[in-house]
Amino acid sequence: MFIQLLVSIVFLFLLLILLVLFFIRHQSKVPYYRLTQEQCVALLKRAIQGVLPEYEWHAFLGMTVRDDDALDELRERCLLIDEFGIKGTQLINGQFCISFNKKGLSQLELLLDEWQHKLHYLV
Repeated sequence: MFIQLLVSIVFLFLLLILLVLFFIRHQSKVPYYRLTQEQCVALLKRAIQGVLPEYEWHAFLGMTVRDDDALDELRERCLLIDEFGIKGTQLINGQFCISFNKKGLSQLELLLDEWQHKLHYLV
């Protein structure tokens, strides 16, 4: 009787260890996207031109940039522009694109100018 209890406990312990290892190995991971400075400059250019799809703008604003503080600061500045500088959306080539008011466009142009210069000097 004692041996059966001991075997059962060992079996349950091993089963628990296997389950933990399985879940650690196959856990779903949160998607993590890495942005480059070139991608951010291209995003700003398309935003100014009025051809940036709405979902790309909101995806950029919604993600956190963990590996580059400067890019995360750019994203936060774009959040402020989003709050006060959006006019609405317009349908271009079957996609809803963000359109900015004059204040938003001027702020985006300043950011683009700043980041185009940073692009050549930052590594």
